Amino acid sequence: MPIRSPFALHDVDTLSAVFEELLQDHRTSRGSDEAEGILTRLLFTYELGVRDPVLLKMLAVPFLSQRLWQ
Repeated sequence: MPIRSPFALHDVDTLSAVFEELLQDHRTSRGSDEAEGILTRLLFTYELGVRDPVLLKMLAVPFLSQRLWQ
């Protein structure tokens, strides 16, 4: 019985690319709390129906600004 995934393979590639760009843009390592926050926000935004990589990245930025500088 195949396992159903809520993510299409091409969307996983998109999310991964956006995640990596945000980590680089904000000089954050994968193992940090900030990285976990980035991933949480990306997945939440994806689940809302946003699929455009530019929009995914833009919607994560306000969250990061608040999280990183507090």
